[in-house]
Amino acid sequence: MAVAAIAGCSSDDGDGDNSGGDQTTDAMEDGMDEETDGMNEEMTGTDSMSEGGMDGETDSMDEETDSMTEDEMMSMATFEVTITNVSEAGTITTSEGDDVAVPLSPTAYAVHTADATAFESGESASEGLESLAEDGSPDAFAAEVEMADGVDHAGTVATPDGAEEHGPLMPGDSYTFEVEAGHDHNLTLATMFVQSNDLFYAPEPSGISLFEDGDPLSGDVTDELVLWDAGTEQNQEPGVGADQAPRQDGTDTGPEEMANVRPIENVMDEYEYPDTSEVVEVTVTTM
Repeated sequence: MAVAAIAGCSSDDGDGDNSGGDQTTDAMEDGMDEETDGMNEEMTGTDSMSEGGMDGETDSMDEETDSMTEDEMMSMATFEVTITNVSEAGTITTSEGDDVAVPLSPTAYAVHTADATAFESGESASEGLESLAEDGSPDAFAAEVEMADGVDHAGTVATPDGAEEHGPLMPGDSYTFEVEAGHDHNLTLATMFVQSNDLFYAPEPSGISLFEDGDPLSGDVTDELVLWDAGTEQNQEPGVGADQAPRQDGTDTGPEEMANVRPIENVMDEYEYPDTSEVVEVTVTTM
């Protein structure tokens, strides 16, 4: 609109005196110059905001992000887990008069939230759990667990400390491995009670909490382990049964039981089993 007004004023005085139009044009140009100066001042103010307020706000956000990252890092901890076979000759005395120890199988483990479980008491054992409980093979079980919702990571440990090859834990041997976990993480591990058809040691399905009152766990957690019956193969006398791992002809050879996973103390098979602390010790140490 301002451009149209300037053009109209110039054409009305075409025969001579343009002084009025020039004065009007000069006044408007002066006004526009003043308006432009004002806009420049406003833009300079915007630059000031960018250099001061917004940059300061960005710095504050960066500091907050750095703080969050530091907090998250501080909420994580590395734990060393050691599983030791503390059984000895005489841990089991069989009906045949033999005093025998209890080997332990390679171990599966998982770091997970409390609502994620590797197995369920009262439910059928998975194929992977059956493989671990009957034959001492943890790989399939660890692979199954790692796919479950709420599981951060899972794995196996099969080489005794100081050894160069995979093997079971004989009396005095130990497995050691490390896991990284946060405040909402629990630990599950499972190892076969080898002098059996399908028994295994593991904590309750929710696992072992790795933080207590905000502090990372360190200490002996053996009392959190339970001796479980997988319910997949009929039980025979511990240390004697022909279908138990040390004496069987091959994997998965015993008669099926078609039962559910449950603590051995709830199984009425008329056999006696040693206390957990007479067979295995588990310690967790914060690194």
